Amino acid sequence: MMSMVWNNSDPFQALALTGGGYRGLFTAKALAVMEAETGAPLGRCFDLVCGTSIGGIVALALAFEIPMQKVVTVFEAHGLEIFPPHRRAPSGFLSQMIDFTRHSHKARYEAASLREVIAKLIPEKAILGDALHAVAIPAVNLSEGKPQVFKTRHIESWNRDWKLNAIDIAMATSAAPTFFELADIKGQLYADGGLFANAPDLIALHEAEHFFSVPPEAFRLLSIGTTTKKYSVSYKKGRDFGVLDWMEGQRLFSVIISAQQQFVDQIVSHRLGERYLRVDSEPSNEQASDLGLDIASEEAKKALLALAEKTVTDILGTALVPYLSHKSRMKIHREQ
Repeated sequence: MMSMVWNNSDPFQALALTGGGYRGLFTAKALAVMEAETGAPLGRCFDLVCGTSIGGIVALALAFEIPMQKVVTVFEAHGLEIFPPHRRAPSGFLSQMIDFTRHSHKARYEAASLREVIAKLIPEKAILGDALHAVAIPAVNLSEGKPQVFKTRHIESWNRDWKLNAIDIAMATSAAPTFFELADIKGQLYADGGLFANAPDLIALHEAEHFFSVPPEAFRLLSIGTTTKKYSVSYKKGRDFGVLDWMEGQRLFSVIISAQQQFVDQIVSHRLGERYLRVDSEPSNEQASDLGLDIASEEAKKALLALAEKTVTDILGTALVPYLSHKSRMKIHREQ
């Protein structure tokens, strides 16, 4: 068992990874480029890693020091197993009606396929207490009707989450409504953490300030997106949207993700100023048509990998320098 204590004389650096379905390939590739630059496991550069949904899966892999390039390779090779094209929501009114009936009481994708892919990164029997670096992973506990953040043992008295299976936690944070069935951890039902913290930047900030008493001037945050694009609706679409209108083209999820990210970015930017760096790339209109929460096509892979490579290499020698040169001094106490 372990507890984690921050030394007040050291700067505190956190990493926040946004949710976004298969677009998390952008996140994984961005981190892989950074890790190649450091020549060491990237988790060692951060005192805390927060991740939601696909960002939570990547955060856990980073906390277990799984090479980020392996995460990229696994997402590339097995994306279609998670999101098979024949299950994607169709276009056209009649097709949408048939699809709506088919999935009115059943999730669109198989959670078992997602779990099999995660197990290629994180050992099946690993518990959160086996993680080498501090993490905080949000989900929604639907059995109790409240948000929950799964955490490694930052505080010695915390005696719950570290015993939980790490893959179970990954499934909980990524159990997106309508996409996957609810996750079950010890009889408690969970849904995707993106319902309240798709961008977990504020969780990282709160964790540092409240539990570690980190002064604002000592806190620094690197945030990685998933090619988040501003989402707007044309007035000619009308105003009286029904269920199918909101679900068409993942409109509801796109609004939630985009609005959350912009709101969080504004608040954190105001709080931290130059001590906050957001790494993301808004795709062009043509690129955006190839990207989606559940699109794992060859075109999507190429676009996400290219955007991540370009975005990170542009700032490797400038804005990213202080983040990649930081060495976590988090002390880990093990109990026998």
